[in-house]
Amino acid sequence: MLQLCVSQQISEKPYTFQSTGIRVYSIEEALYHVYHYWQESAEEFSSTKLIAWVDTLGAPALATRITAIAKIEPFSRRMISFLGIVEYFSEAELTSLQADLKAWEHRGEWERLKHRADRLVTMNEPARALPLYRRALNLEENHTLLNNMAIANMKLGRVAEAAKLLAKAHALQPDSLELNLHYAEAAILNGDFEKAATLLKSVQVSHPTSADILFLRGLMAYHKKDYYTAIDWLEKAKALDNRQNFRYSRKIATCYIQQNQHDKAIASLDKADPEYYVKTADIYASQGHAHIPEAIRHMRQAISQATQDIGGNEAALWTKLARYYRTDYDWQRANEAITHALAKETPPSDTTLLENARIQKGLGRMRDYRAGLGEVLKVVKERYRGEER
Repeated sequence: MLQLCVSQQISEKPYTFQSTGIRVYSIEEALYHVYHYWQESAEEFSSTKLIAWVDTLGAPALATRITAIAKIEPFSRRMISFLGIVEYFSEAELTSLQADLKAWEHRGEWERLKHRADRLVTMNEPARALPLYRRALNLEENHTLLNNMAIANMKLGRVAEAAKLLAKAHALQPDSLELNLHYAEAAILNGDFEKAATLLKSVQVSHPTSADILFLRGLMAYHKKDYYTAIDWLEKAKALDNRQNFRYSRKIATCYIQQNQHDKAIASLDKADPEYYVKTADIYASQGHAHIPEAIRHMRQAISQATQDIGGNEAALWTKLARYYRTDYDWQRANEAITHALAKETPPSDTTLLENARIQKGLGRMRDYRAGLGEVLKVVKERYRGEER
């Protein structure tokens, strides 16, 4: 028997779940999303924002019911009540999920927060993970939480904050190899070479053949601008551990770039590296305007490769291609590329939005340029507020 939607018209304004970036156009699609991404949707499915959107669907009675559901405790009953507001899921489906929800409730609150934050870091959303880590640390301070929050900060380039967190974690768990390596890396990036050297020396005694230690020694030499020594350490790490071959090759290439040896940089890259064409495009682009056509050619190869790879971040690649076209003053192709990026990223990142604004300015579309800058500012403000919570 056909199952009719509660809302009989397509919503002109979809709801975008902040946790996943997925857009939904009906209450049924929202229910499907929450059912399959219930951990990510834990704090969003009964939010005032979603309730207001449901009201726009021409279903004020449902909006009122969700408002009442938002007050239900415990969490498992609140979630099941929400999923049952219309006859969409079978009783067996809801019963099966309820078992998972109750098991989730039995875990400590800090563990649940950590789990959600870890998933966001895995999804390359470290800024959105930070407030969850903070809340978890308010409940339970341990070396794992401190370490993971430090990693999120490092992904955001906040190496000083990461080093502080790892110092606390190290004090709680001084014998952890992984923790020592993370702390050493943060110290290197923060310019504290003396601390990094002490940490690496302490762990090398018990792990004399660690490729990670050799890599970090190479990284420290790189940040000291001793590129010849850096390459030597990195080559030794690469020979010792071919599982991270791409990581070592990319850093070796970076050393050659710093020496203006661009041909050696390209030659040092591994053609089996999924990011080979992206890195070669970057190297060509770094050599100035005359090499931009080669950068464009390699970036188009990267995009072609990404379309065959489910894990490829096509939006970021299209944005970079748009920037290369803009640098080459090919405004039409730049606009076509950024249009692709915007279509493949929901919601679009501030990097994509800013590139779009620059291109619109180049095309003389000043109204679109100003509107684009407004969107960038909006995204940055929302991220800042999210981090402050």
